[in-house]
Amino acid sequence: MRVRGTAATAALRRKKVTEQELERLQNTRFQLEMQVNTLESASFNAENMAAMKKAATALQHIHGKLTIDKVDQTMAEIQEQTQLANEVSEAISTSTYAGVDIDEDELKAELAEYEQDELNERLMADHVPVHHPAGPSRIEDSTCSRSRSRAARPLTLALRAERQAVEDDEEAQLKELQAALAM
Repeated sequence: MRVRGTAATAALRRKKVTEQELERLQNTRFQLEMQVNTLESASFNAENMAAMKKAATALQHIHGKLTIDKVDQTMAEIQEQTQLANEVSEAISTSTYAGVDIDEDELKAELAEYEQDELNERLMADHVPVHHPAGPSRIEDSTCSRSRSRAARPLTLALRAERQAVEDDEEAQLKELQAALAM
């Protein structure tokens, strides 16, 4: 049993040495990673610093000719020109009828008068349209529905003559009305 105990003890020692070596390697690796991070950070800081120096130089070059007095003077000139432009726009857009009072009721009355005059001119014209209803009338329908015989034709002719007389009478009344309105 002693051989086994010695072998087991040796195996445990190797295990302990391997674990210590692994821990040492892990610590070394951690230190190396920290060094890489530090170098990357330093490189990044150096690049940022160089960019900031270039930006500062560029700003100095840009602002080298500018002073706060020049900026204030330029802003005052811009305000002055803007005010002038607003005044010009206002003067242009002001109505030329600004001082004239226009009575809306009077304008409406004048418009109604013009419309009435135009209507009177139309009524006084020689050509007066005559309304002819589209399609056959009820009387013609009933006549046609009874029969289309020769006996119905004189009745239709009589209706047409009667309609013509009514239209002539309406036309005469319209001319009388036109004459009365013309006075």
